[in-house]
Amino acid sequence: MAIWEQILWGIFAVMMGGALVACISVAVVATREQRKYTRERRVGKALGSTGVPAQGTVVEVRRSEHQLTSPGTHGQRMVALELDLQMGPAAQLPTVVLRTLVDELLLPRIAVPGATIHLLQDPANPAVVCVDRQRTPLEVPPAQG
Repeated sequence: MAIWEQILWGIFAVMMGGALVACISVAVVATREQRKYTRERRVGKALGSTGVPAQGTVVEVRRSEHQLTSPGTHGQRMVALELDLQMGPAAQLPTVVLRTLVDELLLPRIAVPGATIHLLQDPANPAVVCVDRQRTPLEVPPAQG
């Protein structure tokens, strides 16, 4: 093999190695970002019926740092949001930050300052809240028929 072929194969190997490292880093960042916004649903399942009902009023809304979207349970597009919520007067904490995924069709109802979100709060740790999906749905169900 000629020297120029070895140089070309070396350049190719470096480029492919760089592409592999880039792909792995994108996968790691995406997975980490996704976990931040799916944690709320897992907290809701863990709280089950032990969560204390509460209400929060949306003060500020932000999209996720990397503009994360995700497919919903019915194939719709879910948008990752951070909601700053002002808790009710009887709450132990005045404000909480809630990271969750919201169906894009419900954004005008949920992702606006002043909107009321029904929550379940962990009795052991008042900073841990999740959306009470029975009273504040985050997904639009599919049509029947």
